[in-house]
Amino acid sequence: MKKVIHNVRIIDGTGSVLERGAILFDETGIIEISEHPLKGDWELDGGRKTLLPGLIDCHVHLGKGALGSAATEVEQGMCITVQLEECLKYGITTLRNMGTADDCDIKVRNLMNKGLLKGPRLIASGRGISITGGHGWQMNYECDTPEQARKAARKAIYAGADILKMFATGGMGTKGSIPNAPQLSEEQMRVICEEADRVGLLTGAHCTGIEGAKRAIRAGVRSIEHIQLNEETARLMKEKGSYYCPTIVTRYNIIHSTEPEYEYMRKKASPQDLERKRRAIELCLNYDIPICASTDSIGTLKNNGLTKMGESLHMELMIYHEYGLTNMQAIQSATRTAARMLRIDDITGTLEPGKCADMVLIDGNPDEHLEDIRNVVMTFRGGEVLYQK
Repeated sequence: MKKVIHNVRIIDGTGSVLERGAILFDETGIIEISEHPLKGDWELDGGRKTLLPGLIDCHVHLGKGALGSAATEVEQGMCITVQLEECLKYGITTLRNMGTADDCDIKVRNLMNKGLLKGPRLIASGRGISITGGHGWQMNYECDTPEQARKAARKAIYAGADILKMFATGGMGTKGSIPNAPQLSEEQMRVICEEADRVGLLTGAHCTGIEGAKRAIRAGVRSIEHIQLNEETARLMKEKGSYYCPTIVTRYNIIHSTEPEYEYMRKKASPQDLERKRRAIELCLNYDIPICASTDSIGTLKNNGLTKMGESLHMELMIYHEYGLTNMQAIQSATRTAARMLRIDDITGTLEPGKCADMVLIDGNPDEHLEDIRNVVMTFRGGEVLYQK
């Protein structure tokens, strides 16, 4: 069925804004965008609201609770389906999941691909790869040599991962782990990247320390997560063509949380961490390093964890703007730039004929007032309305 939204502002994700236009689409994709009236079998008056590409969160942890949660696969699956539905309320049409126990994200993705579940597009990592006893070890493949790392990568590939997630350093969420301490070696990450490249998969590395980040960048990891960049590391990222996933909102929440269950993480954090994150954003702008919207949200059944699925992405974008991105650059970090990093920019990330109709209708003008991005009226995934306020 051909559908039309008319009388709508269109932010296409390329940086252009059509102040008053119409878009024709169906389940196969976007057919036409025009300044002139279009006809369809289903028509919606956009009421001069703003239509933009569906949002992308490039770093979440679907499932139940923090790392190592002793949840059954059934519980994990139930949580993931609830979380996917929740994300639609915030205009999110694609998620990159960066670690879930028992490969439950892969199993849910497979159900979605069969048409048995509906929700945001899911780029799934399954289990991560770490050293023995390293950050997130409870849900990871553990390895201590390059050959063991190669075998771990092949296990993840066999399980159906879309991305191979590595833990280059310690982290905040694993008790007893030292966040800045290097863990996987450069050679271990290099062979993991080789295995990913062999079958065309993505790679990403958890990096909360500079030395671990430099190892990951030199090894060829595509996206570098969390790191508080310095000048040397920024230059290296630019040289190697790395993408940056800041996940600032989670560090903000750790520092400002007063809940006892997060006390062990607060002890590892410092208020200066946010200034270092600000500096990282400045370096990315100076060196033209692509920034991909990412939150490090950790799922719970009631979505009441440290960093909530969905709404935290809006806060992350506000922080990017506060730290120096324009409104449009912040929007593009969650649309075109994110899609490029995920290698799905041929199907989503911008509103163009031939691409999937992954779209979000906003009451307001987020290119002028970024906080308007919170006013989600309707979310389309593949041309189908999956959320309506």
